Amino acid sequence: MHRVLFVDDDVASHLLFKQFLKKLPEVVCVSNGEEGLQLLKERDDFKVIISDYDMPLMNGIEFLSKAKEVRPQVVRILLSGRADLQVAVEAVNECDVFRLLTKPCSAKVLKIALRDAFEHHRVITSEKELMNKTVRSVIHLISDVTSLLKPERYTRTARILPLVKALCRKFSEADRWSTEVAAVLSVVGFIFLPDSLMAKVEDGAVLSGSDYKTYLQHTRYSSKLISGIPRFENVATILSLQEANCVQDQRDGGFSGDEVPLGSRILKVVSDYDRLSLGGRPKGEVLSMLKRRADRYDQNVLNGLIDILGDDATYYLREVYPLGLERGMILAQDVFGDIKGQRVKFLAKGQKLSDAMIDYIYKNSESIMDITQKIVIRENLVIETAVDGGDLM
Repeated sequence: MHRVLFVDDDVASHLLFKQFLKKLPEVVCVSNGEEGLQLLKERDDFKVIISDYDMPLMNGIEFLSKAKEVRPQVVRILLSGRADLQVAVEAVNECDVFRLLTKPCSAKVLKIALRDAFEHHRVITSEKELMNKTVRSVIHLISDVTSLLKPERYTRTARILPLVKALCRKFSEADRWSTEVAAVLSVVGFIFLPDSLMAKVEDGAVLSGSDYKTYLQHTRYSSKLISGIPRFENVATILSLQEANCVQDQRDGGFSGDEVPLGSRILKVVSDYDRLSLGGRPKGEVLSMLKRRADRYDQNVLNGLIDILGDDATYYLREVYPLGLERGMILAQDVFGDIKGQRVKFLAKGQKLSDAMIDYIYKNSESIMDITQKIVIRENLVIETAVDGGDLM
C-alpha cells in the first residue's frame, strides 16, 4: 500500500496535496514535525515522507533527520520555497533526502517524484530483505558447522547469549545486532584451540600464563574467519577486541577503555563470567574474582551483569554444624527441631543470627535437634574492587 506522510504548517497545502494525490490509498497530513515524529513512532506503514522546509519550532531538515532515525527505510522528500544551495547541501548531508522539490510544485512534478520514491522504497526494501536472509543463512551455517565439529563447545552459545542480550538492552548505545551475532559466532575461535586446553576451560580452571596466552588466540581465529563476510565488519571488530583489557598501558600499544567497542566489553565480561562459572563456583565468587581485576573490565558493564544476575549472585551457601554457628550468619533454610515428639520450626529462613539465638541453640541442641545435622547458611561475599597481583584467569 502506497501510504504517504505530508508535513506542512499550512493547512491550505494539506487540501491541495490531498487533491493532487487523491488516487493514493492513504495520505496523512500533519502540521508540524513533532506530530509527524509521533505518528512515525506509532505506525510503520509509511513508504514516503514529504516535508515542507519552512516550519516553526522544527524546520524540514531537522524533522527529516529525526524521521530518518525513527524510520530509516522511509523515503524522504523535502519541499522548499527557497532556491538555496545551502538548503540543498544540508538536505543531502543531514537527512539523506531522495528528492528536493521547489514550491510551488505542480501535480505532475509531485506525481513523478512520488512514483520514483515508491520504486526506490521497493528496491531498497527488497535488497535489505535479501541481505538479511543471506546474513541469517551465514550465521546458521557457521553455527551448524561448529555444532557438528565441536558440539561440546557449542553449548557455550546457549549460556552466554541470554546475558549478552540482557546487557545490550541495558546499554542501549551498544550495537545490539553486531554484539549478539558476535556472541553467537565467538565459539568459532574455540574450535582451533588444543583439546587439552579446552578441557581445562570446561572445568573452570584458572589458566596459567602460557595457557592463558594460547587461550587468547581464539579472538584471532574467529575474527579472521568472519572479517571476509560482507556486512560483518563490526562483528569482526568486536570479536578481535573481545579479550582487550579496558585499561592498558598505552606504552605497550594497548587500548584505553573508550577505544574498545562496547560490544567487545560486554562479550569479555560475559565470557569470563561463563568460563569461571564452569567449575561449579557460586555466582558471587565468580563476580568477586572479576571485580578484583578492575583493569580488565568495564566496571559499568560488570555492575550491569551483577544487576541482571540479582541478589543471589552476591552470596553463596555453606553448611555448618549447629555448634559452628556464629553471630551475623544468615539462615538459608528453616531450622526444625523435635520438641516432645513434634517437629517444630524454631528458626526461620532469612534470619540473621544473634548471640541470644546461638546461645539458645547451644543450650538446647542435644534435646531438640540432631547436632550432627548441618544447617545451611548464606554468606555474603565481599566484592572487592582493588587490583591484586595474582592472575585470576
